[in-house]
Amino acid sequence: MLRSPALRVACAIAALISISFVCMTCGGSSHSNLSQAQAQAISAELFTALSSALVSGLIPTTGASAAESHASLGGIVAGARSAQPSDCVISENGESCNIPIAYQGPCPKGGTIGVAGDFIYTLDNSGNGSDSATLTITPSACAINDITFNGNPNVTFATAFRLQNYELAFPLTFSGVGGITYGPNPSGSCSINLKATASSPTSCSVSGSICGRSISGNC
Repeated sequence: MLRSPALRVACAIAALISISFVCMTCGGSSHSNLSQAQAQAISAELFTALSSALVSGLIPTTGASAAESHASLGGIVAGARSAQPSDCVISENGESCNIPIAYQGPCPKGGTIGVAGDFIYTLDNSGNGSDSATLTITPSACAINDITFNGNPNVTFATAFRLQNYELAFPLTFSGVGGITYGPNPSGSCSINLKATASSPTSCSVSGSICGRSISGNC
């Protein structure tokens, strides 16, 4: 019988997202009236929400301490507990997992930000497989520093990774596209197009744009 890798794999992805995105840097020229600092603050809030959603959705809270929920990759994997039986189906051909994610949290200065979708992947009897996960982030009057933003209508992230022998196979990629509106000073709307590539548990790079601001850096 297959050993269930559902939470082990999912927690590893959650940890990598947490490590990868909250530390990225912004640079380059602007094609919007948002300042560099405002664009960076918006990007940080999007990725903080994404990380929080994965941690809350993929790590059982019963008996888990706050330290476990915010642990590094190794700590989260070591503290992983069994997933809900209904999230994964085992058959003679392998295992398929569909773990629903539903999160809503407060923004630093008011408003909320929600994340919804499904963390989906399949494995064969040798522990090899791939994912097809999509998560949608929807800010609602989300206030950070001196700017408030909403989804226009949202920002959708898709993950791409492979598994070999029940282990994550690098690189892992995270691609996000969508749009937001923002205000009150300045006010407007803009698009978001990001890609992050994790080449190992401790190394990743970010590229793309947020509100016309070029995004690049290491994380």
